[in-house]
Amino acid sequence: MNDRKIVPLFPLDMVQFPVALTPLHIFEPRYRQMLEDVQVGDGIFGIIYRQYDDLAEVGTLVKVALNRPLADGRSNILCIGVTRFRVMRLILDDESPYLRAEIETFEDEPDFEHPERLEDLATTLRDLLKRLIAARRLVDGKDQDDPEDTSDEADDPQLLSFFIAAYLDFELSVKQRWLEMTSTALRLKTLESYLSPLVEEYEWRVEVLQLSKTNGHGGNPTIH
Repeated sequence: MNDRKIVPLFPLDMVQFPVALTPLHIFEPRYRQMLEDVQVGDGIFGIIYRQYDDLAEVGTLVKVALNRPLADGRSNILCIGVTRFRVMRLILDDESPYLRAEIETFEDEPDFEHPERLEDLATTLRDLLKRLIAARRLVDGKDQDDPEDTSDEADDPQLLSFFIAAYLDFELSVKQRWLEMTSTALRLKTLESYLSPLVEEYEWRVEVLQLSKTNGHGGNPTIH
C-alpha cells in the first residue's frame, strides 16, 4: 500500500537504494537541524539524487541507524535504505531551513503470472555477483575469506536487485534509472546485461594475472 507523508529531503550527488548502508558526514547547519529533528521522531529522511540544480523525481527513504556526534556540532551517521518514494510536492518555507517534500512510497509491481522467472533470474544474479566479488578480490590481492557478499541474505528478488544495483559502480544516471524501475524482472534482466560482461572482464584479468606470475608458462615461475 502506498503511503503519503511529508519528510525532510537531503539532496546528494549519489543514488541511494533500499537495503544499502550509507555513511554520511553532516556539517551544514541546516542539515544538523534536520538530523536533530528526525532524531526526535522516527529517524527517517529522504535521500534524493541531485544533478546540478535538478532533483530526481524518485528517491529513497533512509533511517538513521548510528549517530556519532562530534564536539563541534558535526555528526557522522550511518543510514540504511528503507523504501523508495516519488516526490509529489516540494516544500520550502520559513518553517524549515532545509528542503521538505510530500512524498508517496511505492514498491515494484507484483509479477503474479511468472513468479518462477524471478527466482531463476535471482539465482543467476547471485551466481554472477559471487563470481565478480571473487575475481575482484584476486585482482586486488584481498583475502578470499573476507566476507563481502551478503546477497544470500536477500531472499526477496526485489531486495536482491537493490543490493546488486547499490554494489555496482556505474554512472549515477544509470543507477537512477534502475531505482525508478517498477518491474523486478526488468531490473534483474538489466543488471544481468551489465553484470555479465563485467564478470567476464574481471575473470579475464585474473587469468592474465595468474599467467604473469608464471611468466606466461604453466607450472612454477621461471627462475633466472
